[in-house]
Amino acid sequence: MSIACATVIVLALGLLAIGLSVGNKIHQADLRITLLSDALRVEDRLDRAQRRLRIDVGDTTRQAERGIPVPATRWTRLIRQADQFEQLSSSAASFRTLVPDPGRMTILETRRDAVDFARTSKTLIAVARTEPSRVKAMMPPFLDALRVLETNRSRAREAIALEIWQAADKNQRESRTDVLAVLLGGLVIVAIIFGMTLWLRRNLLLPITAIAARLREFKVGEGDGGIPGLARADELGDLARGLSEYRSAVESRRTAERRAEFLAHHDMLTGLANRLLFESRLAHELSRSMRTGDVVAVFAIDLDAFKAINDRLGHAGGDRALKRAAQLLSLCVRADDLVARIGGDEFAIIQVAQSQPAAAEALLSRIYRKTAESADDDTAIRMSIGVALAEPGQSGEEVHELADVALYRAKADGRNTARFFNKHLKEEENLRLRLARDLDQAIAEEQLHLAFQPIADTASMRIVGYEALLRWHHPLLGDIAPEVFVPVAESTGLIKPIGSWVIDRAMATASTWDPTLSLAINLSPLQFRSPGLAAEIHDAALHWGIALDRLDVEVTESATLLGFQRENVLTILKALRGYGAKIVMDDFGTGHSSLSNLKEFTFDKIKIDRSFVAAMQTQTSAALIVKATIGLGKSLGLTIVAEGVETEAQLADLRQCGCDQVQGFLVGAPSRRMDDHARSERPGISADAGASAIYRTGN
Repeated sequence: MSIACATVIVLALGLLAIGLSVGNKIHQADLRITLLSDALRVEDRLDRAQRRLRIDVGDTTRQAERGIPVPATRWTRLIRQADQFEQLSSSAASFRTLVPDPGRMTILETRRDAVDFARTSKTLIAVARTEPSRVKAMMPPFLDALRVLETNRSRAREAIALEIWQAADKNQRESRTDVLAVLLGGLVIVAIIFGMTLWLRRNLLLPITAIAARLREFKVGEGDGGIPGLARADELGDLARGLSEYRSAVESRRTAERRAEFLAHHDMLTGLANRLLFESRLAHELSRSMRTGDVVAVFAIDLDAFKAINDRLGHAGGDRALKRAAQLLSLCVRADDLVARIGGDEFAIIQVAQSQPAAAEALLSRIYRKTAESADDDTAIRMSIGVALAEPGQSGEEVHELADVALYRAKADGRNTARFFNKHLKEEENLRLRLARDLDQAIAEEQLHLAFQPIADTASMRIVGYEALLRWHHPLLGDIAPEVFVPVAESTGLIKPIGSWVIDRAMATASTWDPTLSLAINLSPLQFRSPGLAAEIHDAALHWGIALDRLDVEVTESATLLGFQRENVLTILKALRGYGAKIVMDDFGTGHSSLSNLKEFTFDKIKIDRSFVAAMQTQTSAALIVKATIGLGKSLGLTIVAEGVETEAQLADLRQCGCDQVQGFLVGAPSRRMDDHARSERPGISADAGASAIYRTGN
């Protein structure tokens, strides 16, 4: 027994030494993995700061390039953001001594590239602030610096992740040898103490057996149970604690690997797949569909009025809206569909099904039912969606581009709607691109002109005004309808020079009339983004000698008076009204908040939309709406104008309701020559008139 006890003591000392060695190795491995994980987190923090800087610089410089005023505070904040990113990149701990070449050099290059990107960003900011026209020329160096930085940062992450994996693998191999030694020692001790008393069995043999069982479980990846003997003060306790520390280190390494894998393929904010995973999955599904016969549908999704949410609720509110949109889309799709956030407020869905387009239509129905449920919330979610069904041989990039074309059409059709791609949409997109190119030269080549349509007093049918309609005669395509080219002008930023041209030409024409005649100008919603709009109209009126009390400014009841720029619109309208101009609400009744707009701002005139006038004779509800609108306007002391009057019966009903003025083909059709209306065959119509410059086809 003494020999056995002495042998046990010697073996126990050996096991203690092995346990201490294992514990020390585990501690060193844990420290190394922790430091490398910290390095990876530093790279993540720098990457987030870089993406914020990239987005803010892109948005601000694009705004400056389009001629949209940028507050000085925003420039200052953007420069400070670039300086902070440069300081963070220069001072961030790199842990490069833990990473061998070439990974160490990649980390150093990433730091230098980050500083270069910050300096390039500041250069671009300075150029955009002082010379917006040079932004386009300065953008390639900015994008090159961004691309180099992102490439090297990706390589740096891979180098750190590889070093983490190698360190853990090395420790696992070394620990396997130590574990085997411990097992052998335990087996020898079991053989020696086989004949010892129950006390030795209870206090020595059973704990060793239990620890050995935990080791076997841990070796095959099932070591989630508790390790016995952690509280013991002897060698077995040291061994148990060493094994516990080692298991914690390996679990930390596995967690870090899973986190790194997740970050590489998912969006940090929403947890959805990112563009990289989306493109990889789309390519895989397109390849697989060639074998299975399934049809791949790609959904391109944009949040409507997301900028308005950001402006109203700040970036935190915008983030909440993005998370909510991601959750909404995830609830609507099937388990095997993929929802991805491509960037900003852009999302995408990959849906694979045999029954297309039925499956895509069903998904759209579920999405819009969910968005309707959020209508009463502070951050109501509205989406425009374009859908493209892949055809054999198409690449993922091609299918996604087709979905984007359908998305553009959905936006053009009023947003919060969906459109499927077809060949007709492709033709429309090609036409839109051509018109966008040609429209820039339309003013210089005198392809634009104004046609005038009369407005008459309802009782006497004496002409009291003209509506000047914007027309474009393309040298090759012929007459282009305003509803076709005006959205193109708005999307390309040409609406401002065209709007200024319309104001100038309409006032130039009106300057030749009797000074008692009035001039009405209808403004595009995008023109209100210019804070100098009221001064521009005022200066044009002074230049052409037109009294501002002759001027009627028409605004459509649409997004012009809603959303994030509502206060800007009201400020401009109040300034114009202060100059003496009359403010007219056009197309009354077709918007979303007619009565709210009348409450917010005092209008001088209301124009009843032609759709109500056209239905007066056949629909009782339309007739009641017209009558109620006239009564409302009269109670507020407003002048009421009915658009689209084409028959004597409509005129008689409007007279009976007390409508003040009428406009339409019954009064006169649009014409480029004012004397055409003066020679009108209709009795009682005279040429005493004004003009209204608007972007539409006429009444």
